[in-house]
Amino acid sequence: MSLSRNAIDPILPLALIFALTALPALAQDEAAEEAAPEPLWETALGLSYVGTSGNTDTTSLGLDFRSTRRPTPWGLDLIATFTRAEDGDSVTAEQYLVGGRGTRALNDRWSLFAGLSWARDTFGGFENRYIAETGAEYLAVKTDKHTLSFDAGLTWTDEDQIRFDDLTETEFIESVDWLGGVAGLKWEWAFSKSASLSERVLYYPNFDDTSDWRVASDTAVTADLTKLLALQLSYLVRYRNQPIDDREKTDTTTRISVVMSF
Repeated sequence: MSLSRNAIDPILPLALIFALTALPALAQDEAAEEAAPEPLWETALGLSYVGTSGNTDTTSLGLDFRSTRRPTPWGLDLIATFTRAEDGDSVTAEQYLVGGRGTRALNDRWSLFAGLSWARDTFGGFENRYIAETGAEYLAVKTDKHTLSFDAGLTWTDEDQIRFDDLTETEFIESVDWLGGVAGLKWEWAFSKSASLSERVLYYPNFDDTSDWRVASDTAVTADLTKLLALQLSYLVRYRNQPIDDREKTDTTTRISVVMSF
């Protein structure tokens, strides 16, 4: 079956009018997608299952909160975690961490930071630990799949350590403070459209007592379930070369979390 020239002639003007009408709308949609700005804030709230070993050997539930503001050029990173475990009527693990770090981007690679954090881990040997930090961060790699950055600076730590007096067989608080440093690495690999692997390593030297250095490593695999929900498996290792009293040098925490991002 074929169309005659007389049948085709009325169709061509109509098709041309339709194309001319549709093209600006399509171009506007594409421009809107390209011009859509990145979200200024990214916030995640997680409910997690926790297993610990070292100074404690328990299972529990935990809460994790993180909110990050993209540098424009000022940025802010807020974090809060809470873990509590009970064995019968006894509390067997209790850990808190609240912190914030402000950043100021200097260019595409370099930025400055200043932060303050508070932590409590009575089973790890301290009632309160305050850390003030300041330094610089360098973005070494930024691609669609990989992000790698390094940061380093100075810290001031104030720690209320829980000590045990062998003579009186009682616990007491000893407050100590020191000047130290921080050196960190942050790497993220998006190995698929819906899954990623991240690693955060922090090293804290103590300039007043060089044997009292600490390392923390947080490894996480995250897989998106929906646009709002993700499943995350993380493994946190905390090592203190000079533990408080006779406590263990290494603490580990395993988390299986359902994370809601918005």
